[in-house]
Amino acid sequence: MPKIVISNDKGLVQKTGSDFSIGTDSGFGMHVLSEEVTVGFPGADDDVAVQLSKYIPAGAVIMDAAITCTQKGTSNGVPVALEVHSAAVAFDAASAGTEIVGADEGGNKSIPDADLNVGADGALGDVVTTGTLTPVDRANAKSYFQLAAKADISGATGSPKVLVSVRYYGQPAVSIS
Repeated sequence: MPKIVISNDKGLVQKTGSDFSIGTDSGFGMHVLSEEVTVGFPGADDDVAVQLSKYIPAGAVIMDAAITCTQKGTSNGVPVALEVHSAAVAFDAASAGTEIVGADEGGNKSIPDADLNVGADGALGDVVTTGTLTPVDRANAKSYFQLAAKADISGATGSPKVLVSVRYYGQPAVSIS
């Protein structure tokens, strides 16, 4: 699917990519970063299960985010949560970010107040969203997103998939090299 851009100068335009943007031709505006990722099975609770392939440049304000189960794994009990960090975090490394979608963390009460279960006992199409998240000002930090395991899921099986969607104001997302 092409990237859809609504700009002041050109109107509705298709570009390469898969995001959605409303703003100026220079790229500043409202954006939706949306990526479907396959969850890996790290060895410990709070380890990174998958890193998104793009980051948001510094100066952005994150308004809200959601994670949706688009394909369940074959093992039961595979909970994940969405985190944002100022640097990329490798698969199976200890997560180092701030949880913005998942069970209640630091006053952020997600709707529902739970992590997303992408295991066989989870629900296909289940969604967890930011709920009461106050917009997050990333003035001086790039925003890298990862799903973190919320239990030891190292023995899990299958290929669960999650659609991650983040709505923010700032510059367009950049591919991680």
